[in-house]
Amino acid sequence: MRKRLFSLISSALLLTGCAAAAEKPVNDVTVNENIIQEIRDRGQLRVGCKTDVPGLSLYQPETGEWSGIETDIAYQIAAVLFEVSPEDAVANRLVDFRSVTVADRETMLENQEIDCMLATYTITSERQQKYALSDSYYTSYIGMMVRDFPEDADSLGSQEIHSVADLDGKYIGVPRNATTRGDFLSYLEMTGSIQVTPIFCEYESYNILYNALKNGNIDVMAVDTVILEGYDDDDTRILNDRFAAQHYGAAVLKENTPLIPLINQAISLSVS
Repeated sequence: MRKRLFSLISSALLLTGCAAAAEKPVNDVTVNENIIQEIRDRGQLRVGCKTDVPGLSLYQPETGEWSGIETDIAYQIAAVLFEVSPEDAVANRLVDFRSVTVADRETMLENQEIDCMLATYTITSERQQKYALSDSYYTSYIGMMVRDFPEDADSLGSQEIHSVADLDGKYIGVPRNATTRGDFLSYLEMTGSIQVTPIFCEYESYNILYNALKNGNIDVMAVDTVILEGYDDDDTRILNDRFAAQHYGAAVLKENTPLIPLINQAISLSVS
């Protein structure tokens, strides 16, 4: 494993030209060719992950441990960067995990509080103009969840919602700064046959969004299905509708593009 990782990083370094000058402009962006060495000198890779997505990225404050596909990939990236095994990356704490939300993940990346974002970040052409994105490591779809228990007379009703066709005038909760609202409207436009006009409400985090649903402040929680599955319980119901494939990728600043070949190598190792 160690020899294989050494071979991978050697190939990636040749691709990124790290032996060349420290910086060079590419497409009006000054590329930092020393970013890999800077992270090595620091001794940790700073990765932004969500704390509330079971199966992908979950933080347990009681134990201080992170778990999920995205955290595993983060350790694999650190293993490639530091030429060690993923187990050594965990044991030596080579990843500095930093909590991000949909609302602040881009800001933290732009402020260079993190080197890399692994936070259910959907690859889009617009985002590819802003950041350097990796290959996709996971695909989900947007889905919807409603309450499934006797209704409070003073709260919004959701028992009659069975599909997208039932959402006219309904309140749909979506994450702030996510692609969900735009994807939902694009889906309606594409189908053409569903004439509904819902009301969208934005929330800072999944926990707040989930509580808004449970408290009856919204009719529907609309996020990626992999996220809904982590919140679904006996009092909720996930609808059958699925639309807008969400291909997740890691993001770095364009000036730190030399990290992308290493991240892609780590992703290929993690998903193989």
